[in-house]
Amino acid sequence: MSKLIPLGLALIFRDADTHELVVDEDTLTRDGAGFAGTPSFAGDPGYDDEYDDDFAGEYSVDDEFGYDDELDEYDDEFGYEDEEVDEFGRRRLPRGQRKARRQARRQARQGRRQARRRPPVLEPPPTNHEAWGKTALAGRDTLADQGTASVKLRLQHDFKAEDITFVGSVAGAKVTSIFMGDRVVWANADGIDVSVFSSNSFVRGMLKGQSLKAGLDITVNGELPSGGDFAVTLLGLKPIHC
Repeated sequence: MSKLIPLGLALIFRDADTHELVVDEDTLTRDGAGFAGTPSFAGDPGYDDEYDDDFAGEYSVDDEFGYDDELDEYDDEFGYEDEEVDEFGRRRLPRGQRKARRQARRQARQGRRQARRRPPVLEPPPTNHEAWGKTALAGRDTLADQGTASVKLRLQHDFKAEDITFVGSVAGAKVTSIFMGDRVVWANADGIDVSVFSSNSFVRGMLKGQSLKAGLDITVNGELPSGGDFAVTLLGLKPIHC
């Protein structure tokens, strides 16, 4: 292979039709101060330092095209290893240092490219891992004779009420009030016969939409015409943790 004579630095283009490399001889310079007739882009805010790295320090062929090893071979072949000054009068670094600098610049460029190409990290939408399942609460108050009866149910979990029945209560029993915590859901001093709340009654879903936190009480009061049971059953939903 014949010896290559360095001519300097110049702008190089690729022909869009033939794909041949074309050297702009008007921009050829040997002093490394910049391309003739071409302004410096180092102070331009839009200038990408990725390209500045390719010419930082000593002149070199861009290592992204795989020329690092070829440069080292040229050093050995043409005796540049022991020369302190190159053809342009500039001091050359030892080959090991030059190679280390090229590798550092390559890694820096790869890091910048990955940062630019990496898609933004989007926060996943919050998910609700809590579902609700059917449940029933029941209680009764037994009287030996007629009088006022009261059933109190303390919740062990959050509760969304849907309906209430009094199946099992003595005939003629009446409901006078329903409390969820300290909140009055329904109240009537004269009371309503428990048969109104039967399964085939038009009063269904009376408590739908009412909810109460765990640890609070649901209280149902009524009147019995004689001794017997005042039975209360509440249907609703409780949380199921997935």
